[in-house]
Amino acid sequence: MKKITNQLKAFFADEKGAETVEWVMIAAVLAGIIVAAFWTTLSGGVNGAIGTITTNMTTAATPGG
Repeated sequence: MKKITNQLKAFFADEKGAETVEWVMIAAVLAGIIVAAFWTTLSGGVNGAIGTITTNMTTAATPGG
C-alpha cells in the first residue's frame, strides 16, 4: 500500500507536461476567438457559395437551361 501511495505522490508532483498543456490551451482559446470574430464573414461566404452552386445545378438540370 505504501508503494502505491508513493507512486501517486510522485505522479502528482511531476510537472513535465504542465507547460505544454498550458500552451495548447492558449492556442485553443486563440483559435476560438479567431473563429468567433470571423464567423459572420465565414458563414456569409459559405452560404453565398452554396447558393451559387444550387442555382447553377438547378439551371443545368432544367430542360433547355
